[in-house]
Amino acid sequence: MNRALAFPAGTVAHLPTATGGELADLLALERAGARLALVALPAAVEDSLYRYNNLPERLARLYAGVDPLDPDEDLVEEAEGPALALVSGAHLLDDVIDAVYEALAGLPEELVVRRPGEEVGEPAAGRRGALLAFKALIGRDWRADAVIARLRRHGSVAVDARPVIAHARAAAPDAELSLVAAETLGRLATVHAHEGGVTGVA
Repeated sequence: MNRALAFPAGTVAHLPTATGGELADLLALERAGARLALVALPAAVEDSLYRYNNLPERLARLYAGVDPLDPDEDLVEEAEGPALALVSGAHLLDDVIDAVYEALAGLPEELVVRRPGEEVGEPAAGRRGALLAFKALIGRDWRADAVIARLRRHGSVAVDARPVIAHARAAAPDAELSLVAAETLGRLATVHAHEGGVTGVA
């Protein structure tokens, strides 16, 4: 498989974006000896979905009539359905799917797939469910309110690919690990964990 799309389980050290926010906290805990009970998919996975399905061009056509300096909310709302359909109908390359399945093999059946730094993710059952949840996360970027906010902020509908994290849905705050995190990070932190493995930091 393409090396840029290879990723191990139980670590965030392979993410080039592990330099800020929750990813940086997870990396610091990992380096301090904490066990991470998660799979972190690099931004390259999302990027491959966009590229393989020619989504940037196809999505841009849906918003071609929208003025980025003064977006018509009605036009953006009309494009939401077709945009979400494009994302949900997109496919990942077989080698990417194989890598995702292999990485998720050690996680429980009931999962949450989310963006780093975001508490609310998409529930998933099993490995195929995790892929569907992954696409649902991407779909959030094409809801009308997200597109309008992006247009007003950046003057473009384009989206930067980002990492995602998958972990057990049963993860819960862990007081002992939170104390370890406070010492490691130098601030109060709430660590979520599953069976002693860190799944998130807030």
